[in-house]
Amino acid sequence: MQFTTLNAGKLATIALLAQFTVALPSVEVEKRQTTPAILMGAAAGWGAIAASTITNVGNTIVMGSCGTWPGSEMTGFPPGFCTTTSIAGTPASNAEAACLKAYNNAVAKVPTAALPASDLGGVTLPPGVYTFPTSAATLTGILTLDGARNPRGQWIFQITTTFGASAASQILTINGAQACNVYLIVGSSATIEAGAQLVGNILAYTSIAASDAASNNGSWCALNGEVTLINNALTAPSVCLT
Repeated sequence: MQFTTLNAGKLATIALLAQFTVALPSVEVEKRQTTPAILMGAAAGWGAIAASTITNVGNTIVMGSCGTWPGSEMTGFPPGFCTTTSIAGTPASNAEAACLKAYNNAVAKVPTAALPASDLGGVTLPPGVYTFPTSAATLTGILTLDGARNPRGQWIFQITTTFGASAASQILTINGAQACNVYLIVGSSATIEAGAQLVGNILAYTSIAASDAASNNGSWCALNGEVTLINNALTAPSVCLT
């Protein structure tokens, strides 16, 4: 299910500090956005899963599973490496289904904060469900996710259309924040430029394309399209505390 609009009447805006640092939400808001938690389920431990194909160029290393369903093509492995591979098999089918479930559950979450800008660079955020002033979102520079109030909390970014991470951009976790609890919910496609260092699960309705030497700690799910990799380093955590 692709999402296009959000109910503005349900948005709960949290005031931002001077350097675009979001104030910690109240305990009641925290409880609302973390219970029930979004779970990757059978997709936990998968570095990349695509509906159609996974195409790799160069020495990509995926510490975790990778595969396709219902598509039946993976190219560039070797020289690319995955810990385990499933092409059009039951494990890949289960992983795709789990990604779709997580996507739909995240889309259904009531937002707890409306961010003032579509660029996440230079922002420090506590756990929450975040929306943007435009349909697309970008990351230039560094996004910091702060688990000081609730290290087991989740960060859910509801992006209506595209997400783009600029070259050398970063997502950092501090004060116990867990990469596995970060969700970028992308209504169409995600593009990760060269050398970007990300954490979190990118669940894209269509496709995910990474450029040279980009890395991620989390899972990449392309629900209806392909995943494109170029000399990337992907690590999929299998256990997440929520």
